[in-house]
Amino acid sequence: MPIISLNKSLKTLIGEVVDFAKQDFHLSSYIYTAVIIAGLLITNYKFGLYTDWIRNSYYDGDSWWVMPIFYLSIYYLIAIPTQVFRCETTVLKNPVFYIKPAFFVILYGMATGYFNYTTWAFETLNYEEAYFLRMLFSQLKCGAFFIPLLILMKLSIDKKVNGFYGIARRPKHLNAYLTLFLAMVPFLVITSFTDDFLKAYPQFRPWTFDNVFGLKTWEYTLLYELTYSFDFVMTELIFRGTLVVGVMMIMGRSAILPMVAFYCAIHFGKPVVEAISSIFGGYILGALAYQTRHIWGGIMVHIFIALTMEIMGFIHYYK
Repeated sequence: MPIISLNKSLKTLIGEVVDFAKQDFHLSSYIYTAVIIAGLLITNYKFGLYTDWIRNSYYDGDSWWVMPIFYLSIYYLIAIPTQVFRCETTVLKNPVFYIKPAFFVILYGMATGYFNYTTWAFETLNYEEAYFLRMLFSQLKCGAFFIPLLILMKLSIDKKVNGFYGIARRPKHLNAYLTLFLAMVPFLVITSFTDDFLKAYPQFRPWTFDNVFGLKTWEYTLLYELTYSFDFVMTELIFRGTLVVGVMMIMGRSAILPMVAFYCAIHFGKPVVEAISSIFGGYILGALAYQTRHIWGGIMVHIFIALTMEIMGFIHYYK
């Protein structure tokens, strides 16, 4: 995969996003989406939507149904009105529009809302081993919920969907994505010296463990980082794979805006800057997934950035 110039990489990727936006832009739909997302952000960060209500459902044992309803409400709060604004009566009359995206959203809500694994006893294991297994499962649970059902859908009703919901052969522009990531590395390194970064990274701190199944430190660290990377694969597979590539034959380009609102909502427990940046990141990655019919670029950039931040966290601790 040859590295190309940063200027050419930016032109390639920006060109795809601009081309998408030109063809998709509908003033009423975009204004409505912006107003709804802004309202949700204010409700969350000003009035504690997530911290005072949504998050409590995990401790009450209600998250398995609260999260699907919460996410489904946000998705269709954008999806249905924007179809009305665009006068897409064919889409609105299609029952698949109400079934297929809802299935993906509900499944994600159930996966994230599943919290019972935190109470698994693992009586034959020591505390550190049990805690480590719970950490691994927290990264793998979306895959456990999604992948078997997606395989069944791909083999039956979704044979025409490109690749495995965007995980396709011969993906376009990977060299541009790689060049863009390499250009970001200096900024990631600089950011790693900030207090906020040092409080958050690395996500996995091997120095807090002494005995994990007799493994060496580098072995259980690598095991965690592999599952951590897998979770980013699932994020792209769900949001840009199932909810863009997987529904584009039903919704076309209008699949992007409800996905963006939903993607923003999963960041409500994080700092407001991260939630806002997810709006733009979700739109850009969604547009690129639509234009290229694959999600490899998003997977690659997500994992490379995440692992770079982990590595910088390790460097700062062990220096």
